[in-house]
Amino acid sequence: MPSSPADHPRSRVAWRALGALLAAETALLLWVLGVTIVGAFAPGGDPLQNLSLIVTAALAFAWVAVTLVGAVKAQASWVRGSSLTIHVLLFAAGTGCLQIGIGPWWLGFALVALALAGFTASILARPAAQPSGEPAEER
Repeated sequence: MPSSPADHPRSRVAWRALGALLAAETALLLWVLGVTIVGAFAPGGDPLQNLSLIVTAALAFAWVAVTLVGAVKAQASWVRGSSLTIHVLLFAAGTGCLQIGIGPWWLGFALVALALAGFTASILARPAAQPSGEPAEER
């Protein structure tokens, strides 16, 4: 299978699509974080469980937001791996909505469609190649 370069039109379209999908997912996770925080202050419930839900939602939001920034600014190889992982987990959440009933059926279909689109865009997006004479970015 021939390798397509990072500046190939299909790769550029895939990076734009991946950026748009990650932006939508970041916005949705920001909404989920807000709902989680509001729900944590509702009467009743275990405070430690509420705290763990807030931390989990915040970490998920941060992960997708960092991947979005990497996709928009760097188009690095780590973004593809992170995005693939995010969309595999999103696919699992969508099938969970459909099979287990943890959400409405339309949400399950929307999550599965979003996951498949993100997975496809992640595969088609090629990372920008580093010049061969320069070392990798040092931390």
